[in-house]
Parts: sequence; structure tokens; C-alpha cells
Amino acid sequence: MQSLFILNSSKIINSNIRLSSSSIKPSIISRIRNIIHHYWLGSKLLYQNYKSVQQIRKKDINSLTRHEYLTLEQFHYDIRVGAPFVLLFLLPIIGYSAPIIAFIAPKYLPSTLIMPKQKVAFIKDDARASSLIIDSLIEFSQKQYNYENIHGIISIMQFIDQVSKSSDRFKMLMSSIPLYSSLFTKYINLSLLDRKHLLLIHKSVLHSSFIADYILTNYSIEYDLEMWQHRILIDDKRIINVNKLSQYELVSSLYSRGIYLHVNHMGKVLQYEQMNNLNKFEKKKSKNLNEYINIDEYIINDWKELLHKWIQIHDQVSKTNRISTSFLVHITPLLVN
Repeated sequence: MQSLFILNSSKIINSNIRLSSSSIKPSIISRIRNIIHHYWLGSKLLYQNYKSVQQIRKKDINSLTRHEYLTLEQFHYDIRVGAPFVLLFLLPIIGYSAPIIAFIAPKYLPSTLIMPKQKVAFIKDDARASSLIIDSLIEFSQKQYNYENIHGIISIMQFIDQVSKSSDRFKMLMSSIPLYSSLFTKYINLSLLDRKHLLLIHKSVLHSSFIADYILTNYSIEYDLEMWQHRILIDDKRIINVNKLSQYELVSSLYSRGIYLHVNHMGKVLQYEQMNNLNKFEKKKSKNLNEYINIDEYIINDWKELLHKWIQIHDQVSKTNRISTSFLVHITPLLVN
């Protein structure tokens, strides 16, 4: 009888725990209210960025700082991706699909409308794509039976294996650039890669979502990657001193180059930056803003060292007769131990 009482008591306690835990969860209405509030703050941030861009445009383009260049580029991107959603909202009946599209493909929202937690999810997803690039390349190479190309592809696969086993990958990559950059250009050019592999690279460095598979042609993917390489090369030259970059500048520089190291911490930095930007519009929260979060110094140093090495490699590749974007996007995952 006593055991039965204990059993019944435990059921009551467990049910109370479930009730109390479920009561903590916000209601659907509360969630919707929070989402609307977030988009409202994001819209205000987008407008603030617009005003900043107007001031930047008044300056001589040769006198702009790296931060101002990046602000311009980000705003242009936000307007480019935001315009279709605005048009959808304005259309009768079809406009109701805009929130659904925003929910399905949040990567294609203006950056100011992306939720802080989504920043973490995005970078983890893109890092996963980056980690699959080498395996995908090996799989692609095994499908090549063209006798004219097979020897070059075998050489590239042997090179990748040697780099993977090397104790100093950076040194080996730097010394192999003239030869293997040309081999990649000849045998594993972007135009020769299959669509599945191209999409993986596009996701890693340009952070596209699954929708890219439906809206981008192979040619447009190749074009995007070539333009990415060109933009990043220009940005490399604007980074005067890696050691002077803030946490956010450091992480965003790595992310924009498709470089992933200590991914969880990278996500935290991006999340915190987004929260800070949005909280500027709320008086209570704006008082407690802080530019930095606590991250171990060795992680910061790893990021700085990796970015510095990657810029050196990119600079060396750019000095070859023809810059091999294919070489660059494939050696990036190899650089991360």
C-alpha cells in the first residue's frame, strides 16, 4: 500500500513538473509578437544603415575605410535580397506567401532581419558544407574516366593526400602554389565540376541555402564564385593588420572567406553582434551593450593566425598568370587542421 502511495505521489510530482515546465514555454501569440518585434527592430536597423550609407556616399571613394566599404556592400546586398520580399508583400493574395518564404529561406532576408540564433545555425550549416568539400572532390575525381585528364587528377589527389598528412600544411601549400594552382585550373576548373560539388562550394563561401539548387544555373554559380574571389582579394588588401581586428571583424572576415575554426565560438560572436545591433533601439538594453564577449585568447590567436595565412596564400595565388578560384576554394578546408 505504501509503495502504491509512493508510485501515485511520483506520478503527481512528475505531472506537476511537466505542467510547470510547459507553462514556461511562451505561447504562440507571444512567439508571434516576439518575431514581429524582431522584424520591427531589424527594419529600423536597416533604415539606420541606409542613413549611414548616404553619408558614406558623400565621401571620396578612395578615402573610404574597410568598414565603410563593407557597410556599402552589405547594404547593397540587403536591398537586393530584400526587394523581392517587399514586392511579394505588395501583391494581392500572393503577398501572403512572403512570410512563408522568409521562414523557409531566412538566409535570403536582409541581414538586419536575421535572428541572432539563426546566425549560429547558419555558420554551423555552412561549416558542415566546407568539411564535405574534400570528400566530395575525391568522389568527383573517381568518376572521371577521361584518359587525357586522369593523370592530372591523380596528381591533384596525391597532393591533397600529402597536404592532409603534412605537419605544416601552410608551408606545403605555399610552396606548391605555382604548380598545383595551374593543375587545378586545367583539370579541376569550376566549369568542369559537377553541380552537386559546385553547390557545396557555393554554400561554403557564399552561404547560400537549398534554394540555390532551384534558382541558380551552373554558369551563375561559377560566376558568383569568381566574383567572390575578386571581391575577397580586394578586401585582403584592405586588412592592414590582422591583430587590430575586433572579434566581430575577425570572425566575419573568416566567414566571408569560407574559413571555419572553433565554429561554436564563431557563431557566438556573430550572434552577439546581431543582438547588440538590434538592442541599440531599446533603451533598457542599450545601456548594457558590450563590444566583446569572453573568448579564450588562444582561440582569438588561432583565428588571427589562420586569417593571416589564408591572406598570404591568396596573395601568392594572385601572382600566378591566372588566378585559380578552384584551387583557392579547395585548399581552404585543407588549411584548417
